[in-house]
Amino acid sequence: MTRPLDIDPSGGMIGPRINWPGEQIVRFGISHVLDAIERRISTDPTAAGGVTDLGEVVRRADLDGGRPAHLLRLGLVIDALSKHMADPRVAIYAVADRALLSDTDLTANERMVIRRWSDDGKVEVVRNGGPTAALRAREIAALTGLPLISRNSTGFPGLSYAPAPTPNGVVLIPQMIGPGPAAPAAVLGRQWRCPEPGCASFGPPGQRNSDPFGPPPDEDAEPAGPPPPQLLNGRPHCPRHGAPLTDIGPRPRAVTLAARVDGMVWHRFQVTEAEPVPVGRAPEEHNGVGLGLALDDRGLRWVSRSHLRFELRGHTLQVIDTSTNGSTVLLRTGPADAPRRAPLNRGEVAPLTEWDTVELYEGVELGRADRASGPVTGAPSTGSVMAEAPTQSIRLA
Repeated sequence: MTRPLDIDPSGGMIGPRINWPGEQIVRFGISHVLDAIERRISTDPTAAGGVTDLGEVVRRADLDGGRPAHLLRLGLVIDALSKHMADPRVAIYAVADRALLSDTDLTANERMVIRRWSDDGKVEVVRNGGPTAALRAREIAALTGLPLISRNSTGFPGLSYAPAPTPNGVVLIPQMIGPGPAAPAAVLGRQWRCPEPGCASFGPPGQRNSDPFGPPPDEDAEPAGPPPPQLLNGRPHCPRHGAPLTDIGPRPRAVTLAARVDGMVWHRFQVTEAEPVPVGRAPEEHNGVGLGLALDDRGLRWVSRSHLRFELRGHTLQVIDTSTNGSTVLLRTGPADAPRRAPLNRGEVAPLTEWDTVELYEGVELGRADRASGPVTGAPSTGSVMAEAPTQSIRLA
């Protein structure tokens, strides 16, 4: 089991003191792991693999055996999600009650970090007097189809997992398996604007300042998509400020797909209502997804240059075969089901439900990025956010 992370209350973000032997190493270790966590949190549903209540996660002391509340437990859950999805880059959508910003069970630095994440739009902090973070997390999961990561998922009808400690680390235990939506809710097909100046969720794009203490921005990163509005009496509102949102025009809905090689996520991409996406050995289209580097010599001969085309039509994700040798649709009703194989030949169209995947070649499958199905037979996942976490416990009198 993971060793307890009962760390110096200052949390490692300011300069090291000299009166505690070994403290400098631990403090900078905390800073590095918080930076790694920050790179794996997002309020963009297309980048996330699950949604959670941050307050619930930080208080799950049994995950590491440490103090009553600890922000690094979010990293344990991110690693569990990454392992479950076999995706070393998957993000988590975290929602927090505003009371967490003044929770004295967290260190002053941890509260400061959560506030900074909120200001940067990386964590959604809901307003006082509105629905709780737990209810908001359920709403996000219902609107987007993302799995709900919580031990308090009773009554939630969609896909949910509970984080649990094991001798080999934190894992996600299935609580409920679908059915989930095939595509995001219609409300996500519009662009919304909050009247509150500087809103981190529904303000104008490009208004956020870069964090001088954080990692440099990734120039090649896709712009973050907006979070789902909060529906109050059927009308979209800002979850941060409670204000009704203004509809400023259409926005094509999107579904994130993943190409998996031997069960491991090799590449993630989006299919929108506005633009189909071709996939193959080396498609010529500007938005094509090329899988040539993932194929062996036989696969390079089998998979066509443009093998498939994915389209999103309302709530229906569909695939059209454009290949010479054909493909196979693996039909599943849940992650543990043995797939039923259905051949797909050139020119044929097939709708895909949430657990279905398309096999281009042996070991190469494409399907929903937020639905992991089948065993992982490739190399183990890498990219743990907790790789630099301290392995010793420091307790101050």
